[in-house]
Amino acid sequence: MTDALERDARALLEEYDSGAWSPSAEDVRLAEDLARTHWDGSAFRAALRDIPEAARARRLVDILDPATAALESTTPSEARPALLALRQLVDALAAG
Repeated sequence: MTDALERDARALLEEYDSGAWSPSAEDVRLAEDLARTHWDGSAFRAALRDIPEAARARRLVDILDPATAALESTTPSEARPALLALRQLVDALAAG
C-alpha cells in the first residue's frame, strides 16, 4: 500500500510541476490545511471529512484517502518514503 501511495504522490507532483495537472481551489485549501497539521491517521481522516463534496472526486483526495490507512496500519519507518513523497506534494501545493 505504501509503495503505491509513494508512486502516486510522486507522479502527481511531477504532473503539477510540469503543468500537466492544475489543482482546484479545494485541492489547494486541503493541502494548506494538511501542511499545518500533525500527520497521523486521525488528522487525515478529519481533513477528508471536512472537505466540500466537489473536492471528493479530485485527484488529490484519491491519494490522501489511502494515506489514512497507511498512517494507521504501518509503522512510521515503513510509511516514511510514502509520507515524504506525499509531504513534498502537499508542501508544493500549499506554497502554490
